[in-house]
Order: sequence, then structure tokens, then C-alpha cells
Amino acid sequence: MNTRKSMKLPVVITLIMIVIIIYLFATIKQTEVICEKSKMMDADIRLSEKIVSTLDGKSIKNLVVTKKIILPEKYGQEKYLKSIEFSLKKTLDYLGKKVKYIIDEEMIIIKIEVSKDEIVLLDNIEFFDNGDLEIKINSNTKSNDIITLQVGDNTTLAEYMKKLKNNGYSCK
Repeated sequence: MNTRKSMKLPVVITLIMIVIIIYLFATIKQTEVICEKSKMMDADIRLSEKIVSTLDGKSIKNLVVTKKIILPEKYGQEKYLKSIEFSLKKTLDYLGKKVKYIIDEEMIIIKIEVSKDEIVLLDNIEFFDNGDLEIKINSNTKSNDIITLQVGDNTTLAEYMKKLKNNGYSCK
């Protein structure tokens, strides 16, 4: 009888310790990395990309990519905006409802939010001014000219930031 009473305290302490350990693992802070890149193209067209990534130390857990295309006044007409939007939708159709388009005067904003095993392509849009505005979107995931990121990719924070910095992004 005496040993049963003496066993209650260690069991209670053990249960409390298990709960504390589970709480600590559940509240481990995930690292958020913000990277940005901006470039000017033909005819003063500006493209900027902002990537907000959540990493848990071993892999990418979430990506939010915002691409902003700012057109000069001469290409701010609705026909150019609709043409660019159509090309973007055709390329980003595989992401479904995870992509949102905002069309403003002389500006198109594309916001991509993924948290499963989707692939996101970065630095894959180019514009050419050959008398008329042309857009080229590289959707080849094996190309060396673009950057591919996938939720679930095994990478450390240092490798991830090095990859983006080597491709012209500034990260913090």
C-alpha cells in the first residue's frame, strides 16, 4: 500500500514533463525569410519579385510570391494588360486558386500562395519591345535560366539564402 502512494508523485511529474516537451516542440518558431529582386527591361518595364518563405530548418513549409509588373504609360493600355494577364494565366494555370491577379492602371500584381508540394518559378518573365510589346515566360523547370522552388524541398536556411543571393535576390 505504501509503494502505490509513493508512485503517484513520479507519475504526475513524468506526465507534466511530457506535456511541457510536447508544448515546446509545438511552439518551435519557424524561420521566415524575405527575399526581393527588381529589374528593368526593354521599354522601361519594371518587374519586381518578393518571396516570403517559411522554413522549419530542414525544408520549405510555405511560399508567398508576389510579382509586380509595372508598365510605362505607353503600354498601360487595356489591350496590353489583358494580353499579359492571359499569358500569365496560361502559364500559372497549374496552381489553380492559389494565384490571384490584380490589374491596376499600368500595373499587374500576381500573388502566389502555396503550402503543399507545388513548384514556383522565379525570375522567369521577360519583356521585349520590338515595336510592339512581347512577353516571354519560361516555364521549363529544368532550365538553368530560372529558379525553381518547391514546398517540401530539403534545404537549410543557409543553402536557401545562398541560392537566392547567387541569383540576384536580396534576403533578410
